[in-house]
Amino acid sequence: MRWILGVLLVLFAAVAVALLLMFNHGNVAIFWPPYRVDLSINTAVVLLLLLVLGLVFLIRAYRQITSLPRRVKQHREQRYRERALQAFRDATVALAEGRFARAEKQAQLALHLPEQGGPAALIGARACHGLRASERREAWIPRCAEEFGLRDQAALLAADCAIDEGDGEAALRALDSLPPKTARQVHALRLRLAALDLTQQWKPLLPVLAQLERRQMVSAQSAQAMRSRAWRHLLTHAGSDPAQVKAVWRQIPREMSLEAPVAEVAVEAFRRAGDPGTAAQIVERLMRQRYSARAVDQYAAFAHLTSREKLQAMEQWLKAWGEEASLLSALGRVCAEEQLWGKAESYLRESLKRDDTPATRLALARLLEQTARMEEAAGLYRQAAHQPRATASSNPAGAASIEAPTGLIAGPTALAGASGGLAGGGAGGAPQGHVSGANG
Repeated sequence: MRWILGVLLVLFAAVAVALLLMFNHGNVAIFWPPYRVDLSINTAVVLLLLLVLGLVFLIRAYRQITSLPRRVKQHREQRYRERALQAFRDATVALAEGRFARAEKQAQLALHLPEQGGPAALIGARACHGLRASERREAWIPRCAEEFGLRDQAALLAADCAIDEGDGEAALRALDSLPPKTARQVHALRLRLAALDLTQQWKPLLPVLAQLERRQMVSAQSAQAMRSRAWRHLLTHAGSDPAQVKAVWRQIPREMSLEAPVAEVAVEAFRRAGDPGTAAQIVERLMRQRYSARAVDQYAAFAHLTSREKLQAMEQWLKAWGEEASLLSALGRVCAEEQLWGKAESYLRESLKRDDTPATRLALARLLEQTARMEEAAGLYRQAAHQPRATASSNPAGAASIEAPTGLIAGPTALAGASGGLAGGGAGGAPQGHVSGANG
């Protein structure tokens, strides 16, 4: 519709001009001595219009000719720009696809566009890291920081690459160069957490983990596992200094201190520090909340407690948690210490039925040896020696107590008193599924 109106408007203008020229009878005289030119007014107007159009054409042609080098340069720059943009897109896609060699090549081409040079350099550094070309990567990263001004991004990339290579110290150095605002960002905190985990710096790891957990950037399960591992390492590294062990233990939250892995390591730490009383209290508090086989073995090994005290506590645990194999085995060993041979044998055989471990076999073999049943004891020794290693590893505390058979043979005094022990404790064995008093 619009072009029809335009055509009509042009036609109307042409008709108007024709009518105007039809009734215009004027003349134009041009004197150029000794010449004189007479023209009608219409011819003069047409010639004047042609002159103007000719001048406009000449001016435009002159401008086009003089601007030709500049336009050629702009065209070339536009082509370079388009190629650089396409190379940047190709580099991004190639990096995502894992085609690191192509990504590095396209990133090099993308540097022709200055405004995208920094991101292209980051892609090139990441591609070199994927190719394990550390020398080229170390050339790209400083270029990002110095030439393109992406210092924070270069530091984060350097830290990420160092963590991937297992160099936590280099990652921490790169992260320490970040300004405080960038260091508080989620990605920087994640990298710091991984670097602290690699370098086993457990004390500064805990606040970083708390920040990420508050922002819901780490799952509760993963945070709990990492926090438990950190506290266990801190307790282990406390050494044999009682004050240091107690200081670490006081810092552990109550709910975390009731976790079996943490409590078990705490028991060992207090034992090393010469505080078995606190270690025993930790085991008793843990066993009121949840069952732990290793804690039971640790409790049975306490030398500052009498066998009757151990039996009293373990019988309560047996009522609370049922006939667990490790608990029955520990009860058997403690009963053997009290020379309650019948109860000890009953507990150990019931434990073997539930979980056949070398530690329980050796304890039963020792008991049989002390009661002068040498042939049966020797058979148990042989069975324990030929038992698969995987079974032995299922009970770390028990496996640690395995010794050579010669070291487990009782002395002459114990063998001499074996008959009396059998008479006193053989009939006092507790029936399976029921626990009697410590005195049988």
